[in-house]
Amino acid sequence: MTIRSKLTLSVTLLFAAALGTLGLVFVRLERVQLEKQAEEDARIIASTVDRAARDALVQRDDLLLLSYVKFLQKQFPALSYVEVSWMDAGRARTHRIGTSAGAAPSTVMEHTLRVKDPTSPDRQVQLDIGIDQGYFHDEVDKQIGRIGRDLARLFGIALIAAALFSDWFARKLTRPLAALSEVAGEIGRGKLGVRLEWKSNDEVGALVEGFNRMSQRLEELDMMKKDFVSAVTHELRSPLGAIESFLALMQGKMVGGRPTDPVQFQTYFDRIRANVTRLTGFINDLLDVAKIERGKMECSLRPMRIQEVASEVVQFFEAKAKEQGVTLLTRLDANLSPVSGDPERLRQVLVNLVSNSIKFTPQGGSVWISGEQYREAGARFLEVSVVDNGRGMEPDDLKKLFEKFAQGKNAEARISGPRGTGLGLVIVKSIVEAHGGKVGVKSQPGKGTQFQFSVKMT
Repeated sequence: MTIRSKLTLSVTLLFAAALGTLGLVFVRLERVQLEKQAEEDARIIASTVDRAARDALVQRDDLLLLSYVKFLQKQFPALSYVEVSWMDAGRARTHRIGTSAGAAPSTVMEHTLRVKDPTSPDRQVQLDIGIDQGYFHDEVDKQIGRIGRDLARLFGIALIAAALFSDWFARKLTRPLAALSEVAGEIGRGKLGVRLEWKSNDEVGALVEGFNRMSQRLEELDMMKKDFVSAVTHELRSPLGAIESFLALMQGKMVGGRPTDPVQFQTYFDRIRANVTRLTGFINDLLDVAKIERGKMECSLRPMRIQEVASEVVQFFEAKAKEQGVTLLTRLDANLSPVSGDPERLRQVLVNLVSNSIKFTPQGGSVWISGEQYREAGARFLEVSVVDNGRGMEPDDLKKLFEKFAQGKNAEARISGPRGTGLGLVIVKSIVEAHGGKVGVKSQPGKGTQFQFSVKMT
């Protein structure tokens, strides 16, 4: 059974139950009211006969009482009989009007009235009045039956209206779900990035919005995966191809197990070693990301001087910076207090950041490392910045900069050096957070970029 059918059936049944309960309560209250009205009618009959008897005694007209009683029997069918007994100076005579033959003896209630003549105490009349309660019960049942039939007709009309309304409501509520199911099917068939246009300020609207974000994110991840596969292919194929080529060249330079040109042989050997180092760095990045995903990124914190690590990184990239015509230096104060960190991991952070800055800084530009102390929540921190005056980045690139496999337009433009895999900044962020710090970036197109990360001071 579909959700639409379930909703329609549930709402209709709930409406029917509510309407049926109200109908039963109404019928019950109406019966109680009619029974009270029947009691009131019986009291009115007895009171009316009593007044007629008084009038007849005052006017000394016995026929008037008998005529009035017959008239009352026509007006009140529940008045089964009236037995009139006149008593005057020891004489008594009785006259019975009506009979209880049509009523069950158990349903006839008898009322006895004694009325005296106010002008002659010896004259009085006794009235034995039989009121058929069964008549009242039958009338109540007839009224209740008529009300029940009217309610049944109204109930049927209301139930049809409720079913139509429930179906409309269920169709309106499940329409976006059906659309979501169709869009999900398209995603399952590989059509990523599809969106569902649905505007509503309720849970369904929130569900559709979340689904659209998921679809967009899947498309982004698919693009990242394709870029990653492309980058991995390039990162593996290029150095492996270079190694294979240089090995072939080295083999060609060998005669009798010795190189014919030792200098050229050493050059080939150095290039092979550089490509092996490149492969090792790439594989290490992949392993670090795997550790991050498993939550096993470990840092051994101890007091250390960040200035020394920064100087080592600057020396490491000095040759590359000169080759590209970029000025590289450190501006960290030599008198800065030690920080609590893992030297190897913080070196990895600086290597990634400096490498990126050099890669995207054109000839004649500058890259420098600086630091600034600050306090937060009673603790001292050092904010280390890697700044360049290169191309800068677009705002859209900044939003996804620290996501896995994400690369900006600069990487796509292949400014200088290998493209990379989009893993370096993910590793940087995880290492800094493992140190209890935060990482951020400021950049404007054409005005350079500033990466900064914080680390606690001892």
